Amino acid sequence: MTKTRVLARTVLRVAFIGIGLTAVSALYHYVIRVNSTTAALTFLLGVLASATFWGLPEALLASAWSIILLDYYFLPPVPALGIDDPQNWVSWCSFLITSFVVSELSARLRKRAREATQRQFEIERMYALSCSLMHGGTAAAIAQRIPEEVTEIFGCAGVALLDSASGQIYRAGIADDVTKQALIEAAGDSPNAGKDGGKTIVRVRLGNTVIGSLGFGEAQISTPTIHAIANLAALAIDRARKRDAAGQAEAARRHQELKSMLLDALAHEFQTPLTSIRAGIDAMLADSPGRDQQEWLQIMNEESGRLSAMMAEAIQMARVEAGHVDLDRQMHTVDDLVYSALEKEIAQCQLEIDLPLNLPPVSADAGLIRLVIRQLVGNALKYSHPGTPIKLRADAQEGGVLISVADRGPGIPPDEQQSIFEKYYRGNQGRGNLTGMGMGLPIARQVIQAHDGRIWVESRPGQGATFFFTLPYAHEEANV
Repeated sequence: MTKTRVLARTVLRVAFIGIGLTAVSALYHYVIRVNSTTAALTFLLGVLASATFWGLPEALLASAWSIILLDYYFLPPVPALGIDDPQNWVSWCSFLITSFVVSELSARLRKRAREATQRQFEIERMYALSCSLMHGGTAAAIAQRIPEEVTEIFGCAGVALLDSASGQIYRAGIADDVTKQALIEAAGDSPNAGKDGGKTIVRVRLGNTVIGSLGFGEAQISTPTIHAIANLAALAIDRARKRDAAGQAEAARRHQELKSMLLDALAHEFQTPLTSIRAGIDAMLADSPGRDQQEWLQIMNEESGRLSAMMAEAIQMARVEAGHVDLDRQMHTVDDLVYSALEKEIAQCQLEIDLPLNLPPVSADAGLIRLVIRQLVGNALKYSHPGTPIKLRADAQEGGVLISVADRGPGIPPDEQQSIFEKYYRGNQGRGNLTGMGMGLPIARQVIQAHDGRIWVESRPGQGATFFFTLPYAHEEANV
C-alpha cells in the first residue's frame, strides 16, 4: 500500500470520527436533550468502535474529541468550554481516564486477535509446506523446490536458498536483491550475517551442521516462523541427502558398508523428529510463555536433549555392530571412564563402585568403553530385583585391569552363557518381559575384542550374574 493511500485513509478516518461524534453531540444536545451520562456512554461506544475497526491512534483521537464534546455540550456552562460544578469535574476526569483506558485495552485486544490470526495462518502454511517437502526427490531437487514452495505458500515476494555443500543458489520470485555474498555470510560466522539492506537472511542448519542459508524478500512473516521454515528446510534437505546416501550404498553392492549406512540412517531418522520437536520448544520458549508453561517447556527441552544424546549413542552402536570399530586409543584412568559413563545412573539407582587407589591407567577409546560400561550396568538394572544393589569393581592384574559388574538377579543358565554374546539372542529370562533387540552384549564383545581384551560372564541360576572384561594397561605409545 502506497504512502498516498495510507494518508488518504487516515484523513478520511479522522474526518469520519470528528464529524460523526460532533453530529451525535449536536443531536443529543439540541434535539433529544440527553444527560451527560448517556452522552458519555455513547462516546465510549464510539471510542470502542474506533479501536476495534481501526486501531489505537484512531481510538485516542476519538477519546480526545469525545472529552472536548462532553465538556462543550453536556457539562455546564453549555454550550461552552469550561466546567462550573466541582462534581462535574469529577465526572469529566472519570470519563477522560475511562475513555483512554478503553481505547488502550480495545486496541490491545485487537492486536492480540490479529496476532493470533496471523499465527494460525502461519501454522496452516507450515503444515502445507511440510507436506509438500515430504515427497521424494534428490537433495538438489528438494533444495530447488524449497524457495518455490515457500514463495507460493506464504506469498513472499521472493526467496533464495544457498546450499553450502554444492555452493548452488536457488531462487524463486523476485529474490535477486538477496545477494550471494549476504547468503554466504549468513551461512558462515561473519558478524554481518543476516544483514542485506533490510532483507531477512537466516542460517539453515541441523544441530551443529550448517546446510546453508535462506533469504527472504519482502514478506509479512514473523521471525519465529522464518526460523521454523529454515529448520524445516534443513530437515528436508538432510532427509533427502540420507536417501541419496542410502541409494549410493546400495549401488555400490557392498553388503557390510550397506548395512552400516542403513543402520546409521535409521538412527538419524530418529534424530529428525527430535530436532523438529526441540525447534518447536525453542520457538515457544522464545514467545515468553507463562511461568507454569515455561517450566513444562524446559522439562520437555531437557528430556528431548537426553533422547537426542541417546540417539547419538545409538549411531555409535550401529557403526560398531557393522564392524566399523575405529579406535581412538588414549591413556585414561579407570575412575574417569566409570564415573563419566555412569553419571546419571549413580544418582538414580543403588550402585556400589569399588575402585582401588593408584590403579594404573589403561589404553582405551573412552567413548566405546563408556558404552560397554553403560550396557553392562543397564543389563544388571533390568534383571535385578528392585532395591538390590549393583556392584562394579576393578582390580589390577597381570597385563591389564579387570572390571566386573555384578547383580543379584535370576542368573543365567550355563547353556546360555555363551549364546548371550551372539547377535539378536535373548535369554529365557528376558523373552517377552523386557525390551531390547539382543545387540548390547554382542557389541560390547566386539568393542572389548578390538581393545585386545576379553569379556565373559559367570553365573548360577538364582544367584545373579557377574560380567567381566579386561583392558590393557596404557603405555607411552598409547598417547601418540
